[in-house]
Amino acid sequence: MTVKEIFSHHTKFARIAACLTLVVIMSVVAGFSKINKNIRIVADGQTTVVNTMNDNPASIISQAGIKLDPADEYSLSTKNINDGTTITIQRAVPVIIKVDDNTRKMKTTAIDVQALLKNMGYNLLDFYTLPNENAAITPNMLIRLEPLTNKIVFRDEDEPFNTVYQDDSTLPVGTVKVIQKGDSGIDRFMVKEYYNGGKKVDEQILQKSVIKQSVPEVVAKGTYSPADAASNGQIPPYVAMIHVQASAYLPTDGSGSGYTATGMPARRGVVAVDPNVIPLGTRLYIPGYGEAVAADTGGFSGNMIDICMESYTEAINWGRRNINIYILPN
Repeated sequence: MTVKEIFSHHTKFARIAACLTLVVIMSVVAGFSKINKNIRIVADGQTTVVNTMNDNPASIISQAGIKLDPADEYSLSTKNINDGTTITIQRAVPVIIKVDDNTRKMKTTAIDVQALLKNMGYNLLDFYTLPNENAAITPNMLIRLEPLTNKIVFRDEDEPFNTVYQDDSTLPVGTVKVIQKGDSGIDRFMVKEYYNGGKKVDEQILQKSVIKQSVPEVVAKGTYSPADAASNGQIPPYVAMIHVQASAYLPTDGSGSGYTATGMPARRGVVAVDPNVIPLGTRLYIPGYGEAVAADTGGFSGNMIDICMESYTEAINWGRRNINIYILPN
């Protein structure tokens, strides 16, 4: 053997030795990477703890001596198998599915009829199910699917109008006035109705369109307070102004009965007028007095009024004066 051959032989041997060393090192590293783990397995109402180095859930379940049916399922409490992971087994139960005259037996882990039928690819709107789709799955349950017939119908329904309130300073507090009358609208629905044996069992709204737009009702809400207006001398909104001579009287004046020509008791807020100038029932605002109503006659004519006071002193202080009075909206 030449020197060159000897050198080549030793080189090959060194390479082989290095490869074997690398394999040994990788095996040791891999061995250390698989550590013992305690895995909890919940099945059939019992909990089993398995100490394993395995990372495959199915293998761990088999190691625990638990058999899985092909239809059984399991879930992990963690994304991967780790120390402390819980494997929960859902046992499949037998059920019978009957569609028309076709019967099929199968096992399922679905929790209710709806989930089972969706997993099987059935559209629940195409069938009438017995029991109801919300019924929980029980072992050996018989689930019947009866095909439904359907038809498209159009249905018109009233759309109630809204009421909008607006503050109005020309109206007294507590009063309202309709400014715009409301009108209901009309909505048209395209509906798919489902029938089983000629009896309607369900429906599905496919489309809604507005045939007639509703009109809101607008209502004015009074914010004017006579007491506030009188206290600050503010003249409320009015429709006309009249210049009059105003005198004062007491409820006991005249006939002494204390009643006005309209039958209303004479009291503060009542004014005697000439009905030909100011119609009885007219609302008035009198500066220095406040709001009043024309409810009495005083045996005089023209632009004159007689204001009812509550005391002799108040009547004397008022005396007789020429003023502008204001006709308020009724």
